[in-house]
Amino acid sequence: MEIAVPSTNPAHVTAVTDLAKGNVKVALCQPQVPCGAVASEVFKNAKITVKPVTLEPDVKSTLSKVEFNQVDAGVVYLTDVRAAGGKVKGIVIPDNLNASTEYLIAALTKAPHATAAQAFVDLVLSPAGQSVLSAEGFQKP
Repeated sequence: MEIAVPSTNPAHVTAVTDLAKGNVKVALCQPQVPCGAVASEVFKNAKITVKPVTLEPDVKSTLSKVEFNQVDAGVVYLTDVRAAGGKVKGIVIPDNLNASTEYLIAALTKAPHATAAQAFVDLVLSPAGQSVLSAEGFQKP
């Protein structure tokens, strides 16, 4: 996860603990969706309580609140911060406080195109596939 702030960072957010300050308006994903559950884990690790001004249905909506300066910060995936380009600035969450989701991959043996599915899995897990994913902010399995 990463903290997304507007490119000008008007609330001067520099750390995850800043999100617990009463004057910092924070957008989060709803707790029942993955990005909300993972953000909750980050706050638990940091031993802070964050009171969001909005709970969004998904990570794209959360990021939009930041992009349009409707909030001071949002907790989203690193990949979403990168995809937003210069519209937002990313604030790193230290590894000892951070949390993430896991993405599973498998080829179904009874799938109509099982051979192609396995080829895709092999590509994703290959050094070339891992290089592409790493460049986009994904961690190695």
